[in-house]
Amino acid sequence: MKIFLSYSSKDRTQVEPIYLALLAQRHKVFFDRSNLPKGDEYDSHIRKSIEDSNLFIFMVSLNSLNDGSYTLTELGIAQKTWSHPKGKVLPVLISDTQLMKLPAYLKAVTILEPNGNLAAEVADAVYRINKEKRRRLLNYFVGGLVLSMMVGAGIYFFLPDVIVKTSTEINGKDGMLGLQIPAGKFLMGDDEWSPKREIYVDNYYMDKYEVSFLMYDRFLQATGSKEKPEYWGEVDLATLGDRPVVGVSWHEAVAYCHWAGKRLPTEAEWEKAAHGTDSRTYPWGDNEPTDNLANFGKDSDKPIAEALAPVNSHESGKSPYGIYNMAGNVSEWVSDWYDEGFPIGDVWNPKGVESGKGKVLRGGGWFDAPQALQSSRRYYVSPEDRSMDRGFRCVQGQKK
Repeated sequence: MKIFLSYSSKDRTQVEPIYLALLAQRHKVFFDRSNLPKGDEYDSHIRKSIEDSNLFIFMVSLNSLNDGSYTLTELGIAQKTWSHPKGKVLPVLISDTQLMKLPAYLKAVTILEPNGNLAAEVADAVYRINKEKRRRLLNYFVGGLVLSMMVGAGIYFFLPDVIVKTSTEINGKDGMLGLQIPAGKFLMGDDEWSPKREIYVDNYYMDKYEVSFLMYDRFLQATGSKEKPEYWGEVDLATLGDRPVVGVSWHEAVAYCHWAGKRLPTEAEWEKAAHGTDSRTYPWGDNEPTDNLANFGKDSDKPIAEALAPVNSHESGKSPYGIYNMAGNVSEWVSDWYDEGFPIGDVWNPKGVESGKGKVLRGGGWFDAPQALQSSRRYYVSPEDRSMDRGFRCVQGQKK
């Protein structure tokens, strides 16, 4: 979508994270006026940019409503472009302002009054507006298409695609059942291991279980790979095939997911799938871990045979979306590089930094202490590292 951000230059610091968040959504955003030529050409460029935009976002502040502010000129152009602002204009309150001072044109639509992460809430509102635009366009298209298909008796080819897109489950190429994690925002972090911040992730499907030894063996057989995981010689597939595969590097986990037509989850995707949108401490809630909820705190010289639990164990410890063993059993690789900081405005399907100290691990393993199982805890190791307590699961969804 083409978006025009109308704001006072005095509010630029507040607005820039919004601009970055919208860019992360892959929108085309008009934001920086500093490089525009002055005079009539400046006015002409602004006018054309507003007229060409699909959404005009007006940042409401004392500065933007001051008499003589150029933002009011921009608002006038928007009003001439769209006689009614519904679906075209989004007013966003960014500082304490008497709403009575708002122009009547802005009062005709609901004003967004963020009370948390400004960039995340604006990005979420824009997503919903864009989704509604697509829905109306789709309804219009589908109406015409259905009519044409009824005439042509071709409706059979359309319905399967609709069914797949709305399903809450999906089967991967490796036979693993993926469960839907609905699109939306959630609170990520705990202000100890990472800062609390509102994050938005698109709809995706996460593997219900960790990848098991048996499933990884199918990958080895299908690809003819001679590179076996560490400790592979200790595995009796007949009796231990349902345990999560361990001894795999990050690169081997990526290769498996690619073979299965999937990918490793991002850190944000993993955390949302683990604790949902209610900021619970563990996948099951806030109660401390017990043996009934998770596999942890074990001490064994033969962990594959004695310490690892089947991937479908601990049903009582499932995440809000029905995913098993997201706390304990094995720590799980995710796609992100580890870094203690996070880019400002990276609140929409964040992928993390481009490089870091190592690759991130989540969830805790069979020998870890209870606190290591908290859904917001973060660890990292070299992507080449292999360990007896480290495994993974995959996701399907929008390509990152």
